[in-house]
Parts: sequence; structure tokens; C-alpha cells
Amino acid sequence: MPQVSQFLRRAVQANAKGVATIDGDRQQTWQSLYDRVAKLAGSLAGLGLKPGDRVGILALNCDRYFESFFALSWAGLVFVPINTRLAPPEIVFWLADSECSALVVDDAFQPILPQVLPKTPTVQHVVYIGNGPTPADQLSYETLVDTGTPIPVSDRRGDDIAGLYYTGGTTGRSKGVMLTHSNIMFN
Repeated sequence: MPQVSQFLRRAVQANAKGVATIDGDRQQTWQSLYDRVAKLAGSLAGLGLKPGDRVGILALNCDRYFESFFALSWAGLVFVPINTRLAPPEIVFWLADSECSALVVDDAFQPILPQVLPKTPTVQHVVYIGNGPTPADQLSYETLVDTGTPIPVSDRRGDDIAGLYYTGGTTGRSKGVMLTHSNIMFN
């Protein structure tokens, strides 16, 4: 049965030494990406996140966003991408409605966290994927990767939920749309 992380495993089989991502002065191969994803998945599981838990990501495009997408799938967690154009009350709604246990966030969205986090008590962990110093109340993404113990790929696949994507909410409140591993793989 399909599992989102198959994309990554296949890329390693086909071209392990090929360039996977370039982000500013950071560049890595498919093998390096694979190794980092497995370690990040292990660290997320080590935080007590369990398969099926939801993890929001509020960040601009970057290599760490890409890694997070695969690591969440690898660990059996549900990816909840937060629209970067939302106002803080809408972000609160998405995080609360999806019952996110953690949030991955970059520098661009640090200023709104004081408006969001007090209203989202299910968010127990905030992972900082920015380029600056990690805020004191957040977990360092790079530390999670560096100290993580790789785990096997989760057995969540096929019709298990992989992502919770929200509609635009143009005619009312946004609604969460569950996409399975099969949905994402076949799209």
C-alpha cells in the first residue's frame, strides 16, 4: 500500500548522490535528506507524538519545510499545512479545529505566536525551523535532527490519513479535508 515517504525512498534508490534540495547556502543529496528525515521522525516520536497526531506547519517554502513533510509522514503523524495568508484568529481556528499537538514555524510567523499559542492549548510543542537563534520556548529543528535516532517508517499507509488540508472558507468557516496516503500519492 502507498505511503508518502515512498517518494523519498525511491529518490534514494534512483539517485542517492544527486542534489535533493538547495536553500540558500544549504545543499543536500537525496541520501542526506533521507537520513535527516528518519532522524527527525525519531525525535518527533521521542517528544511523545504518536501516529495519528496532527502537526501544523506555518512557514514559507524552504528545505526544512520539505523535510518536515516527509518526517511527519515517516513518523505516522498527520501534516496540517497552515495557509500563510491567514490572520491570527483564522490560524487559531485551524490549529484548534485540527487539534494539533505541535506546530512547526519559521521566522516570518514568530511575531504572531503570542496571539495564537495562548488560544491553542492542544499545541504542546513548537519547533523552530528558522535560520536565527531558536527562541527559548521553542525546540530547535536542527537539534532535533542532530540528536534524533532514526526510526523505521510508520505502518500508516494506504487509507490512513496523511494530511489535513483546510478549504479557503470563502462561504463560512474553513473545513478540514482529510487526505490519505493513497490520495496524496495518486495526486
